[in-house]
Amino acid sequence: MPKSQSEALEAARMNPESSLRTGQGSALQGIFINGGLGAAKLAAGLLGHSYALVADAAESFSDVMSSCVTLYGLKLAAEPPDPEHPAGHGRAETIASAVTALVLLGVGGSIFWHALFSLGEPRTAPNPLTLLILVPVILIKERMFHWMRNRGKEIGSIAVVADAWHQRSDVVTSVAALAGILVAWIGGPSWSHADSWAALLASVWLMGTGLWLLGPTLHELMEGSVDPALLDFVRETSKKCEGIRGIDKVWVRKLGMRLMIDMHIVVDPDISVQEGHRLAHEVKAKLQRELPQVRDVMVHVEPYDADRPAQPYRIQTGGTR
Repeated sequence: MPKSQSEALEAARMNPESSLRTGQGSALQGIFINGGLGAAKLAAGLLGHSYALVADAAESFSDVMSSCVTLYGLKLAAEPPDPEHPAGHGRAETIASAVTALVLLGVGGSIFWHALFSLGEPRTAPNPLTLLILVPVILIKERMFHWMRNRGKEIGSIAVVADAWHQRSDVVTSVAALAGILVAWIGGPSWSHADSWAALLASVWLMGTGLWLLGPTLHELMEGSVDPALLDFVRETSKKCEGIRGIDKVWVRKLGMRLMIDMHIVVDPDISVQEGHRLAHEVKAKLQRELPQVRDVMVHVEPYDADRPAQPYRIQTGGTR
């Protein structure tokens, strides 16, 4: 992948304060819009006798909760290091992403359970006027999904990306409700449970999405590999410092939107300890200038040995989606 197309590398180049404001702005927008849409869908579902629309409203309110968790996670992740968390609080953002995925799983399971039992109950056919709520909701939420996902990728936040997929889940439940109401309306009394079946299908999609979103979160918590383009940039940028004979190993960890780098630089064996120390700090300063999201760089200095086989360039830890 060309470096210019690496989302992880571009996110690392962003100013941390700007990234935080972007993420918090996305979460706040989600809270206000989903709160309004959820209230409208709940009222329309109760008045229009549509279980799928009521279930859709529950999904919208879970979106509000998801955005609140994302907002709090981003706020906590921005806290400076302290004695108990010397590497900072960046993992709070990763945990917020996990909570969002688990909420989606829980909401999907709850909708499935209630929709399943509603199949055997007498039903009044949904009012077709409820479609007037669903069509604009679908358009608004699909636009929100793309907007939030792009912002999440731009700042390298898996919590914002997970929140965006939570918005997409609302699109799916709304489409399912739309289909169920149409079938029940056109098919007549014998199809009055069609929107319950629609809610069942939507709930399965919600649970699947929740499980899928847990993947990148667990990958980051387990310090899985980061984007190779980001590691290449770290290696090539470090080698440009005068006096560096090579880069032996690079280890990158992702703590929310921030990065921690551990690396081994190879230097002339005849230089002084003071000069090796200076080179290590020069590498650190250069990387932090080029990648503002780098919180810290730990540099180990190794002497150059022409007879020693070159160590393979290894990706040890890190993680982005």
